[in-house]
Amino acid sequence: MNSRKVSILTLVIFLLIAGLVIAVSPKSVKVLAASGATDISQTDSSWACLPRYSEPHEFLYLYPHGKSPGTPGPDTQTTLWGVDSADFNDDGQVDAVLWRGLFQSGEAFEIDILLNDGSGTLALGTSQVFSGKAPSVVEGRELLLADFNGDDRLDMFFADQGMDNHPFPGHQNTLALSAPGGKMIDTTSNLPQQSDQTHSAAAADIDGDDDIDLYIGNLGGGGVLPQLWLNNGAGVFTIAQNLLPPEQTDLSLNWYTTSAFADVNNDTYPDLILGQGNPNRGSHVLLNDGTGHFAQMATPLPPTIFAPNQQPVDIKAADISGDGYVDLFLSDTRSSYAGRYIQILINKGNGTFRDETAARLPQSSNFSPWIVWLDLVDINMDGNLDLVVKPIGETEPFFYLNNGAGDFYPLANVFNIGTDNLFTFMDLDQNGFLDILWAYPGCYDGTCPEIHNIVRAQGCPLFLPGVYGN
Repeated sequence: MNSRKVSILTLVIFLLIAGLVIAVSPKSVKVLAASGATDISQTDSSWACLPRYSEPHEFLYLYPHGKSPGTPGPDTQTTLWGVDSADFNDDGQVDAVLWRGLFQSGEAFEIDILLNDGSGTLALGTSQVFSGKAPSVVEGRELLLADFNGDDRLDMFFADQGMDNHPFPGHQNTLALSAPGGKMIDTTSNLPQQSDQTHSAAAADIDGDDDIDLYIGNLGGGGVLPQLWLNNGAGVFTIAQNLLPPEQTDLSLNWYTTSAFADVNNDTYPDLILGQGNPNRGSHVLLNDGTGHFAQMATPLPPTIFAPNQQPVDIKAADISGDGYVDLFLSDTRSSYAGRYIQILINKGNGTFRDETAARLPQSSNFSPWIVWLDLVDINMDGNLDLVVKPIGETEPFFYLNNGAGDFYPLANVFNIGTDNLFTFMDLDQNGFLDILWAYPGCYDGTCPEIHNIVRAQGCPLFLPGVYGN
């Protein structure tokens, strides 16, 4: 055997041994990103993978509800507000939903669906999915995707706050249900018919009857208070009476700007977490007795650093400490919408929480703009949920990697996503890697289009022991 063959064989044996060592022992992971290298202590034994990402590919230009430049007619007065992903036509491929609005105008705009053709490309397909007209929203504050009619397909509920300006008239919330043949139908008529200022919403089976109910986080616009809506199993909702404590519907005491359902005390019943927007009063957990009746816990959630002038914006729940109990992420800003802060609350095992933000997610609170949404996504495919942060306006998103023990470290934007929060991770070509749909919202005056981009995950680079990168 010549010396060259011996060298190659030696290298192969070394790599195999190194792989076995990594498979049975914790590893120190180094993330190679645009801003340099960050050491992260990885506590599980799985391989981690931070894929390379392509440059954005512009694949679609839309002038929704308006005109292209240079053509007759009034300018469009809409801009893209949100984007999310799911399989909307029951073909096994992940699609996307787009919704739009014009801030403080009170105008309603139809949603759109981008359909996946099976090869990882999206095209406008609203009319192919909806039987009849697609539903419309004014200022869609939150989209919930859940199976509301029990057919094992995802449906859509839009929490619509209406015109965000005095006198805050509110607007009808919107529901779209799946139908046979890969279709969807605007079934807003299945909801209580009221114009309400729904600033947040949450979905869960609160009364144990195997269908998904709703918390409607109204702020009092249109004269409508916070409510619980019960589902009859077919996606028809009615307003429940006397399930919430009276103080939770008294807007002179409490008004909650964000909400989430999660079982915080491991009794199998979804409890209600409410982020307080009223100065000098804390955020709260309401325990569910299993029948959908809720009672406020005596101990409020720990205050954020902005208290008493906090303005919670989003709540996400997940077990990040690995003890089997649900923990909380809460994004916050001041009541003046200056500054931003992400609070990490660790469950003590009884539904009360301690603030471990300083140890788990060091950060400055003075950065602006404020955060619109938090997403939990396994970015590097190591089995741990990472943190995706979406600020408002023309600001780049930012990302934190979870080390497997619930400690979070900043990751540079290696995803080639530009400014704005209009993006969603989705496996477009079903190869196991998360691609990205990223959109630029267009102009208020209609002189420029929405620009939709695909940023493709290009697989992982060669791994060496204890190191991954791009």
